[in-house]
Amino acid sequence: MVGVQNEPESKPQHWWSSRWFKMGLSVALLSLLLWKTDLRDLSRAVSRAHPFWVITALLGYFASMVVSSIRWTMLARPLGFDEPYSHFFGAYFAGVYMNLFAPSTVAGDIGRALYLAGPQRRKTLAFTTVIADRGLGLVVLTWIAAAAILTQPGYRIPLLLYYAAWIVPPGTLLSWLYLPRLLVRVFPPQNRWRHLVERDLAPYWTDYRVLLETSAVAGMFHVMQVLTQVCLAWALDLKVPWPFFFVFVPVVNIAGMLPITFSGIGIREFGYVFFLRQFGLGRHAAVALGLLSSSVVLMTGLAGGVIFLLWKPPVPPASEASVLPAVADAPQRRTVGTD
Repeated sequence: MVGVQNEPESKPQHWWSSRWFKMGLSVALLSLLLWKTDLRDLSRAVSRAHPFWVITALLGYFASMVVSSIRWTMLARPLGFDEPYSHFFGAYFAGVYMNLFAPSTVAGDIGRALYLAGPQRRKTLAFTTVIADRGLGLVVLTWIAAAAILTQPGYRIPLLLYYAAWIVPPGTLLSWLYLPRLLVRVFPPQNRWRHLVERDLAPYWTDYRVLLETSAVAGMFHVMQVLTQVCLAWALDLKVPWPFFFVFVPVVNIAGMLPITFSGIGIREFGYVFFLRQFGLGRHAAVALGLLSSSVVLMTGLAGGVIFLLWKPPVPPASEASVLPAVADAPQRRTVGTD
């Protein structure tokens, strides 16, 4: 008699990781800000926003997402993903749309990785490209923020950020280049995770041309995102020097990556209030800028939903799909990074 194995029990979800907690935190942060803000001044500031600069910011933000999808494509190519760019474009904006329904970028990252993996059992490598895309973007963003902080010493910036500007950039660079390879040393030589890092992901540590080119594209992406905030400030006629945006926007964006609110809503507005008060701006002006910025993010997510509806992921013929598992499991074929 063959015993029947029980299905593994799902791990209980912690209350702080539930979507309801994060949604509630976003609402609570916004409510606290609005409660302390003169709503009449806020509505007046938003209603007077210049449509031209708002539309320019929206188009610029969307264009930055296109640049980001190109960066992801460049990181996926060395790992053997030779799909046409249209596939990456559709998968990326499907992920942008999914981000509207989950904290931070978790849902979108999982979605685009699964679309990239397709039916060819390359989920591990696909997820790795997404992690590398996020990791490289974070490294470049910290470098941009550090350069802006160190070259603009006249602004009132918390000492912690000033010291971090000296320490974090070289730390992130060294972590990117050496930390994964050091960590896998604890695994035996034949372990598949060690094999993945040391062989399959070798371009991320040894191909300096790939690193330089993707870093340049990541820098372009972040500069475009900062400039969209400058456009929104111009739309509201805020008297803030545009170079200062390269100081606080990256810092706020990094804080918004924390998976504690939806799309950084609430954190963004609090960050803008904190940094812009030194220019004599009222709370309503900073909140208005943050709300416009959140609106641009949400509108881009909805545009991603339209692309998601129109995009048709490539489906292999039935005969090919049925052969793939057998071929992937064949002993004579190298199948790295498969699940």
